[in-house]
Amino acid sequence: MAGSRFSVQVEGLNQLKRTLRTLKDKDLSKRVREVNKAAAELVQPDARRGVPQRTKTPKDAKKYRPGKLAKSVKVVASANSAAVKAGTAARSPYAGAIHFGFPRRGIKPNRFLYRAMARNSAQVSETYEREISAVLRKKLES
Repeated sequence: MAGSRFSVQVEGLNQLKRTLRTLKDKDLSKRVREVNKAAAELVQPDARRGVPQRTKTPKDAKKYRPGKLAKSVKVVASANSAAVKAGTAARSPYAGAIHFGFPRRGIKPNRFLYRAMARNSAQVSETYEREISAVLRKKLES
């Protein structure tokens, strides 16, 4: 999905990433990736629930299966970031039109990903801070 992104900025994250690169510690990088993924997974269920639901009508094409967009909501994480994404080019290419709207087709924006992140941002921040602190504490103790 192209366009703007709702994000949580973490103070000192760039410095942490630089330090990870200089340490060349693969285990630490892996653990930071796991923390990023865990923080993003807090948003995923709420995002799935926020996807607009529609039931199949007799006029719909035979191929139409409701719920494909909700199933496509996934978490993508790396040592640098994490994201909750919806839609794929092959299975649900309409995700961008649903999320950002498509005025020429009469589709109003339904920013379900942004709303899910806004509702869970405090919990994401707390989890991220707690988990990163634990990772760093464990690394400094060893």
